[in-house]
Amino acid sequence: MKHPTIYHLSMATAMGMTLSLLATGNANAYTFSRIFDDSGPYKWIGNSAINNQGTVAFEATLDLDQLPLAPRIDTYVDRDVIFTGDGHSLTITESMGRFDVKDINDSNTVAFVEQVSSPRAPVWVLSTSNGSTSTHIATDPTSYGLFDDLFGGVAINNDGRVAFKELTFSHGGNFSLVTSDGGNRTTIADENVYFKFLFDTFDLNNQGTVAFGASLLDGGGSGIFTSNSITPIADTNGSFKSFGALSLNDADTLAFSAFLDDESSGIFTSSNGSFTTIADTSGAFSSFSSPAINNNGAVAFRSRLDTGEDGIFTGSDPIADKVIAIGDPLFGSTITSLGFSNKGFNDAGQIAFSAQLADGSTGVFRADPGDDGVVLDWGGTVTQPIPGTFNLIGIDDFSGQETLVDYPDSIQPFGEYYTLIPHFIIDDVLHLGHLYDGEAVLNTNNVTSPNITFGLDGKQLSLIFPELQNRLGFGFALSQYEGFPLDIPIDEDFLANAVTVKLFDDAYNLLGTFSGDAQPDPKFLGGFFGIESTTPFLRAEITFNEGYEEFAFDNLRYELVTLEEPATVPEPATGLGLLVISTIGAGSVLKHKQK
Repeated sequence: MKHPTIYHLSMATAMGMTLSLLATGNANAYTFSRIFDDSGPYKWIGNSAINNQGTVAFEATLDLDQLPLAPRIDTYVDRDVIFTGDGHSLTITESMGRFDVKDINDSNTVAFVEQVSSPRAPVWVLSTSNGSTSTHIATDPTSYGLFDDLFGGVAINNDGRVAFKELTFSHGGNFSLVTSDGGNRTTIADENVYFKFLFDTFDLNNQGTVAFGASLLDGGGSGIFTSNSITPIADTNGSFKSFGALSLNDADTLAFSAFLDDESSGIFTSSNGSFTTIADTSGAFSSFSSPAINNNGAVAFRSRLDTGEDGIFTGSDPIADKVIAIGDPLFGSTITSLGFSNKGFNDAGQIAFSAQLADGSTGVFRADPGDDGVVLDWGGTVTQPIPGTFNLIGIDDFSGQETLVDYPDSIQPFGEYYTLIPHFIIDDVLHLGHLYDGEAVLNTNNVTSPNITFGLDGKQLSLIFPELQNRLGFGFALSQYEGFPLDIPIDEDFLANAVTVKLFDDAYNLLGTFSGDAQPDPKFLGGFFGIESTTPFLRAEITFNEGYEEFAFDNLRYELVTLEEPATVPEPATGLGLLVISTIGAGSVLKHKQK
């Protein structure tokens, strides 16, 4: 499920620095920006693409300890966040899903694929988003049960049109190549009409032209074609043996990788019927991938040298045309692996790539031509959390204008008792956890029916709010037995640390951890938990005491209000440390449930 609200993340703690590579064997110096890395709350960083503004789109996965879920749940489910960043700031475009970034246009609209339903039997959805508006492009239910989508090398142009492959049973279970903006749809080519197979390699330019690779019927070989003509730009009837990835600019100039009949390979361009060799294996290169061409006709690609060095290059000279390669120094460490796609090169000659460094970190970086740039390197974290002051509050402390969530009946996701992925949205608040309708009839001071109950397969509840908040409250009840039986007496008069709440800001930094106690309320242990923070939060992780079998949750309330700044702001170590508070008997007057 998507969380479409856009958040601009401050880089107030950034420091300026310049990093140019003149001493690593490349004659053309580049300035390198660290857009993002995994030294913060993120564990894994995926695909990246760049637009002509120098904005890089990529996905990253929240570390397991940042989003605890029940043990039965796949550790990567619903942990991905799509970012766009330019080295000065980061924006969350989509969050809390399972994403694969494909491309980004000059309006910062990202084309991406999301896995929905169970990870054991996934359904793939192709969408676009600019952070505030999401557009559904296509659903691929035919990939049900597969571990990857069937959309191919998705591309988006500046008109918001997306090119993708689609498996259609109306054509006998064959693939079609399609463009769509979510409303208007055009079929470019079908299998078993003129083409035998449509390859996963295709591109879409801003003129609406689609270039694609395909094989022909009746043993006619293979070639690269465009939506303008069925006459191939290049085919295997000449010196080419097979074709790899391709890239198309707005002048319809094509860059592509290919093997030749003599078993050599290279990167080539085609314009107005003429071919140009950019680089081939007659020299120091041994293999090629991911060619990308910009509107100036320049080409960048990934290649491996005969010496085994793997890098990104812009021409046939492995020294003069090197951008960066494995073994080169970068940000105080050394590159051990690289990632680059044919969506990673723009008209300014900027190159987006991912890299793993010898220090164990992984990041997304941008190379800018020239050695006079200033790079904002903020140490790898999205933003440093702002120290906050936290106060215990009761129901009376809310403004009376807060949002109060009254849980309805039948909230099971997809109508099943246990379903992966275990999430649903109620009143714009994303809930994650093994939750189900509370069947027991509860009438406590803070929980009544209907409510939501959990605990059989996990004791955590994740709440992600539609916007930043600074007050949170909820009622809860605990039972030592499944189903909240009323005929079993409470065996404790007081339970310390019955509930634990972690608050996170919009960069998923932990602001603090807070514990609340419980006492008879009156038939079950429970009470009301309320917290106020001078630092707004976006997400709350709620965990209940391990010694109890089942937990009821009700009357969620939240709001964002103007708070007076404390006279003395605590140091970060104080503001971010563990704060234990008691929500019962701490001087707050707690009223009965009001709806």
